Amino acid sequence: MRITTITLENFKGIREPVSVQLKPITLLFGPNSAGKSSIFQALHYLRELLERNNTDADRSIAADESFDLGGFRNLVHNHDLARRIRLKAAIDLAGEELPTYQQRSITRTDAELPGRFDSDLTEWDINQHVDIASVSVELEIAWSSQLGKPYIASYATGFNGTPFASVVSSEDGKRVRIAELNLSHPALAAAEYGRLDADSWNFLEEIYHNVVSETIVGSGSDLNLYIEASSVLPNWGEALRLAPLCLVPPPEDGPYNSLVGELEGYLSQLIVGPGELLLKLLRGSRYIGPIRKTPPRNYTSLRSVDETRWSSGLAAWDLLYRSPKSFVEQVSSWLSREDRLNSGYSLRMYRYKKLDMDGPLYRALVSASLLEEEDIALNISHLPEEQQLILFDEKRQLEVLPQDIGIGISQMLPVAVGALDKATSVLLVEQPELHVHPGLQVNIGDLFIHQIQDETKLFIVETHSEHLLLRLLRRIRETSEDELPPEAAPLQPEQLSVNYIEPSEEGLKIRQLLVSPDGDSLGAWPKGFFEERAGELL
Repeated sequence: MRITTITLENFKGIREPVSVQLKPITLLFGPNSAGKSSIFQALHYLRELLERNNTDADRSIAADESFDLGGFRNLVHNHDLARRIRLKAAIDLAGEELPTYQQRSITRTDAELPGRFDSDLTEWDINQHVDIASVSVELEIAWSSQLGKPYIASYATGFNGTPFASVVSSEDGKRVRIAELNLSHPALAAAEYGRLDADSWNFLEEIYHNVVSETIVGSGSDLNLYIEASSVLPNWGEALRLAPLCLVPPPEDGPYNSLVGELEGYLSQLIVGPGELLLKLLRGSRYIGPIRKTPPRNYTSLRSVDETRWSSGLAAWDLLYRSPKSFVEQVSSWLSREDRLNSGYSLRMYRYKKLDMDGPLYRALVSASLLEEEDIALNISHLPEEQQLILFDEKRQLEVLPQDIGIGISQMLPVAVGALDKATSVLLVEQPELHVHPGLQVNIGDLFIHQIQDETKLFIVETHSEHLLLRLLRRIRETSEDELPPEAAPLQPEQLSVNYIEPSEEGLKIRQLLVSPDGDSLGAWPKGFFEERAGELL
């Protein structure tokens, strides 16, 4: 499962809708201050919206204080509160199924009060009837003059490339309704759906017309299918609840009771489910900022997880201290091997017991006196344990601390750790080449290529590195010509997205640069790619 596209409108320097195709390796190029970081900011803001309904976000749950969104006024294009920010993300499910939701089975308790229900829980699954390959989620954020703050005006979902539903809210947030519902979605046609004998009907439409009052709800663009909610954003993990006033009174007998629960279950999977999957991916994202910190000489890792420390790079060191030996060895192998990053350094993790010099065990050791084996074991078990991560200089055969080597290694190590971490689904990196010599820059490209082979990783990289791009283009050519070195992983053109971002009079423009199977450019690439080098050599 992977995010494949993000579309922005009225966001920062972007006015008209702009889409970025997110391939497993996505590079963002462009002049300084052109707006490349807008893509990162949009992803952070999208997570703030989905996870915390934080429409006026200044800080991000996934970054430290150095990453400042500035709130809605700063994010909306030209600071114009009359505009609405629109953010849309598409996801390739790649075999992942939509979540299922426990649903109420509604029974009538009073003929005069059909809106009163007793609820038993049951579960429905649309995955059993529909082949869903992709989903999309779109949010529209507007300024409420009534409330004096921004709010999420609409939440829309689609699947298999076609819109399905749109949930909208009144400006005061008190009335939430499904305003658009595509029951004629081509993927919903049910040629074989025996329980309802659907024939020419699609199964969801058959259920819908059995339980929803079109007199109250209306149809088409005038749909008013109210739901019991305080925001257009669903409560993740919970099913939608249709407002009783929108339901037809239940008959004395018949399939109505189970059909209401089934309708809510299916609608929940197609409305709540896509947003929940997107949030899952965003929660697995890690952001590494442009300047990473070197851990201090007396560094002590955090025992608890704090993902905001990824932006400074310190979370990578925390992760190494918390991880099993096998992961430290994996990172070490990538740092040191000549056919990997070839940084000249490997990692060593030492574990120590602190011995109290006033304690009985120390006194016994220095006096050469004997202690019972049980006493020795007991004393040792109570000694506090510490860890020390050491970098080993392979050339000089010396152990050194991170503070005692060039800044480039400390800048690169968080990128390597984030790329190798299995819990990271999306790695956002600004300038991985910072303070790193060209030989290491090209090898970072191989690290990214190796890590996308499991088809779940997504790397979004803001960079100025010509060397990184050249390595990726080279691997595409070698893959096409079957000339890959034994240690190298293959890379196809469709796995790489190269984007050039530049300001214009109409707002920020993002141009995807196409790559041929032989690793060459297709069509004209903008100024700045390889031109400076060619000019200097003339």
